[in-house]
This record gives sequence, C-alpha cells and structure tokens, in this order.
Amino acid sequence: MLPRRLVLAPVAALAAVLLAAPPAQAALTGTISAEDVVLRNKCRHQPVAYDLALGPEIVLWQIKLSLVGPTGRTSEGIDLTSVDGDPTSGTVRFLICGSYDPGTYTVRTTGSYQVLPVVNLPVSVADTTFEVRRAASRTGLSGTHLSGHRYRLVAQVEGERRQGFKPTNSAEVAFERRVDGAWKVIKGSGALTDHGIATSVVSVASGTRVRAVTQQAGYLDGSTSKPVKVHP
Repeated sequence: MLPRRLVLAPVAALAAVLLAAPPAQAALTGTISAEDVVLRNKCRHQPVAYDLALGPEIVLWQIKLSLVGPTGRTSEGIDLTSVDGDPTSGTVRFLICGSYDPGTYTVRTTGSYQVLPVVNLPVSVADTTFEVRRAASRTGLSGTHLSGHRYRLVAQVEGERRQGFKPTNSAEVAFERRVDGAWKVIKGSGALTDHGIATSVVSVASGTRVRAVTQQAGYLDGSTSKPVKVHP
C-alpha cells in the first residue's frame, strides 16, 4: 500500500487548481447608471443603463439587477444571461410610482460567471444610486368678501412637471388664520383642488391675515401661499 502522504498529494493539488482565483482578464466587471427621479401622480418606468466588461476567458454569465428602496425593500429584479443571448450593455427599466417613498434608491447587481475549470464565480459590479423626490408645488391665494365676516378663499395650486408648473388635481389644501402671533387652521376649511383650484368659505374678522397651505402627500411636496389680509 502506498504511503498516506502520496495518496493525498494529488487530491490537494487538484483542489488548489479548482479553488484558485481566476486570472485578472477573466473577471466580470462593469458600470450601472441612472438619473434622479421626480415623482408624478402616476407610475413611470425609470431607465437604468448597464455596461458589462467580460474577460475573454468567460464562457457563460448571468446577472440580476435589483432595485433597493430607502427602507431596504428590494424589487423582484431583472435577470440577464448569456444563455438567452442578452447583450452585455443596454437599458433595463424599473417601475416607479407616485406612492413610492422619496429618498435614495440603489441598483444592486448580483450574479455569477464561468471560467473553466473554475465555475460560478461572483460578478464584481459596484452598486449605483439615484435620488427620488416629491414634485415641488406652488400655492397662491386670493380672497373675496361675501357679507359680514364671511369670505371666499381661493387657493391656486400648481405642481412640478417636466415642462414647468401646471395646475394640480386632488391636492389637499388647508386655510389658516393668524391668531396671537401663530398660524391656526380655520376649522372646516379643508378642500381638495380641482384643476388646480381649492375653495372654502370662512368666517373671520376684517383685517385677519390668512394663508393657504398645500399638504405634503403622496407624490406632491407641500407649499404655503403668501399671507393675504381680508377686508370688505
């Protein structure tokens, strides 16, 4: 019988070959990029560009691009693989809806590639991030005297669009009055905009300073009008 050390030597040598790191030219790296996003009152597809760099010794590869939200929630991901003939560079799209949380989103790349005789090596593609923010809003206010202490307050609300600011539907507006140096909501004055207009009839004393406040909600950021002093 052969000595024990002579039997184990070839096995150890084979393991060293299989576990050895692949040569530098056999690595799979690349870049991922995406632009920042302004939320809208609808869903949209956010383009994410990828560009993989494959070493000449790579025979097969597969990756998954996943979107990680600011709370840590991860999307199902988009799979790409050489088996299906997917290109090594291109654009994928992730759904971003108006109800999504604003903040920093991360595109994470996982996967593996094969280099003979070593197989299923992890890819090395750095994460990329982009910012998601609510659409800005602008609020204006005008007032009309009706009778006695009754006034009609009209708020004009515009939301940010690609082409500029436009009237916004269903924005929540509260009307406030100045009392003893502080702003207080006028009871029962809340309203939703229709074609950018929210109206409320209030009862306040002549000379009272009032303002309209668009609430931060969903895709839309909040804003406050300049104060207006009501008078007959």
